[in-house]
Formats: sequence, C-alpha cells, structure tokens
Amino acid sequence: MNSLRFAPYAALIAAALTGCARHADSNAVAGPAAPTGIAYEANVAAGGVAPAASGKIESPALTPSLAKAGEGLFGNMNCDGCHGGGAVGWVGPSLVDGRWRYGGAPEEIFSSIYYGRPKGMPAYGGVVGTDGVWMIIAYLKSQSTPSVVPTMNYEIGSSAPIASATLDSTPDRTSETPSGPEQMLSKYGCTACHAIDHKVVGPALNDVAGRYHSDAGAAARLTEKVRAGGSGAWGDVPMTPNPQVPDAELRSLVSWILTLK
Repeated sequence: MNSLRFAPYAALIAAALTGCARHADSNAVAGPAAPTGIAYEANVAAGGVAPAASGKIESPALTPSLAKAGEGLFGNMNCDGCHGGGAVGWVGPSLVDGRWRYGGAPEEIFSSIYYGRPKGMPAYGGVVGTDGVWMIIAYLKSQSTPSVVPTMNYEIGSSAPIASATLDSTPDRTSETPSGPEQMLSKYGCTACHAIDHKVVGPALNDVAGRYHSDAGAAARLTEKVRAGGSGAWGDVPMTPNPQVPDAELRSLVSWILTLK
C-alpha cells in the first residue's frame, strides 16, 4: 500500500545516472528498453506514473559502480521502508536471502520492480526508468546471502518458515479459509506499509483509530479511501488504491481498525 511523491528525487536519479556513466567500469552497458509487462490485477504504478513498455528485458553488466548507484537509489526511493536496511527484510520480504517467489534471475527481478507485483509491490518503472531499475538490481545482486534466512509465510501471517522449494510456487487459494482481520492485513499487503502499534511507511493503525474514534462517518470515508487511495491526511506519502479487496472484507477490516486502542 505504498508509493511516494517522487518529483523531489528526479535530480537525484539524474545525478546517479550521470555519475554511473562517468565512473562505470569499461564493460558497463546502458540498460535496454523494457518489454510489455503482465497486467496483474493488483498492480499499482508508483507515484501514479505507469511504466513504458517496449523492447526486450536483457541484463546489462552488473558492475560495482552500478551497484553503488543502486545502493543510494534503494534508500532514496524508500525501498528500505519495506524491505529493510541492506534489503534484509522487514515488513516486506528479504531481497538478499536467495529466495524469490517470482524468480531471482536479474531479468525476473527487473520485471518485479519495473512492473510491480500483487500484494503491495508498486510498479517503479515509470518513476526510476530502466536504468534506475538495473542500478537497484546490481545493488541487490552485490549483497552476500545471509547464513540464516528465516523467510516467513506472509500469505497467512504465520511465523512458520516455508521450505525453500515451495517459494516459487503459486499458492493454492482454493483451499483458503475465511480470514480474520489480522490475516486480511497480510493477505492484501497492508502490512507492507502499516503495523498496528507503530508507524511504518504509513501510520500505525491504532493511531488511525484514535483520530477517527468520535467520527460517525469515518467508516464509510476510510473504506472509500482505502479503495481509491489518496494523500495528505498523514503526510506527503500517498496511499495507493486497493481495488482488489472485496467490498465485504474491506468494510469488515475498516470497522475492525476503528475499534483499535
């Protein structure tokens, strides 16, 4: 559920690109144009800027200088707000543990960043461009895999580790049982930006409840805001739209949030 107001970073990205071109190793090449991506039902364009589509995904040389530029971009694009410092994982999954739901080859990671994924990963291609995405990938690929990789099942909010062999499999949703509120937070990617008792990218959910506890019309307005997205109520970081959440579950989730203390 996150995105950013990206205009202030345009100069930063341009500077990173210029610095990378000036200091890149001799075998570094420019990133190619990106091909048409999959229109996932839950995809959201970061900053409201849809990525362009053309060409073929083909990784350039992932040089140390490209990785250095990507490290700065990873922080300044607030990637660490979900994936943690050093990309070791926080409310979003680790990007350096060698476990990839959608594939860990550079071209596969490119598709995940450029075009986004369901459940909380916006499409950043329209904001940072092809070159910016390759910088971030070079940074991720330059990291060492930790000796302990406690990957968790974010689908159901379980703390039980998932066997690595199952991580690239598509979950069987036909066997899912109805979810309670906290399970729905994980199911629909809310935990990428929100926690119950502390601020992450967005506000703590109990702070939301505290602001609106005496507002009789809050439930209806917040339900619409979660569905349509918006900005300004809690600072400059916009909330991305969430049209994928069924009406009944969305109303139930908002009602539960408003009961938090």
